Amino acid sequence: MIGMLAATITPAAADEPGGTVNPCATRDICIIVHEPGSTAGGTPGGGGSETVADKCYWDHAEIACWDDQLGWFSNATGCYYKLEKPKPPADDRAWGGRDPATGEIYQVSCRDSSTSVRGPQFFDKAPAGPPPVDDVVQLRREALEKLHLVPPAMHAAPAGSAVTGAPLWLWYDRSPASVGPLTGTAKGNVISVTATAEVREVIWDMDDGHTVSCPGAGTPYQADQGRTESPDCKYVYRSSSAHRADGKLYLVATAIWRISATRSDSKSSLVFDYPVPAAAPLPLRVAEVQLLN
Repeated sequence: MIGMLAATITPAAADEPGGTVNPCATRDICIIVHEPGSTAGGTPGGGGSETVADKCYWDHAEIACWDDQLGWFSNATGCYYKLEKPKPPADDRAWGGRDPATGEIYQVSCRDSSTSVRGPQFFDKAPAGPPPVDDVVQLRREALEKLHLVPPAMHAAPAGSAVTGAPLWLWYDRSPASVGPLTGTAKGNVISVTATAEVREVIWDMDDGHTVSCPGAGTPYQADQGRTESPDCKYVYRSSSAHRADGKLYLVATAIWRISATRSDSKSSLVFDYPVPAAAPLPLRVAEVQLLN
């Protein structure tokens, strides 16, 4: 297996995290980030005259203050409240003829089965706290895990054998998974993170001490193109491979993906380049043509 290059994170804003991005054998993206500050602790904000406590209790037992399905729990009423998003239409009977601009509709779920206060209810002030702060680091991980990058499947023409001084065509199989663009989104309680990936450069190691930088996957060679040069990815060998033990050179193409993970609220992005090399090298014999006068 060809060793993978190290990648560098370049935060897009001063408040963005630092860390490292590591290649994985599966070609999925492994990311370790360090978020500034902490999302733990503090007292959730309340609405109306109620202050939401750090801990919630029912029947003398501690319960979760937030439930993804039910919303925030109120110690005062023994009910969960979840904001309806988007707002129901103005003619929905939950409004009771009220102006939607004067409040919100909450789904109410109560622990006490004897209460009749349940289902969609109108409140002019928030009856309980907002959803907890989303873990942005976790959302980034989830969004990045949705991006599956395919290693380059390499080709060269002439296939298997080249000649010194003659143009060599270089390309690899093109698909959304091998060049992009790819997109993955992870949704939290309040925000979402969208990850995007697209190849910005392909570096070919020609195994003769030189590399070639190409803007993309390259153009496949067609037989009717004769001895023309590739319009976007080419190379000319100046010496043969005869000095090698097996008489071959071994080419490796590495696709450099530009990855970004963008928050829906602040639009700030974590941006970095991620290298994905071919799974195996491409053998090529380079011959030297002798001309006789």
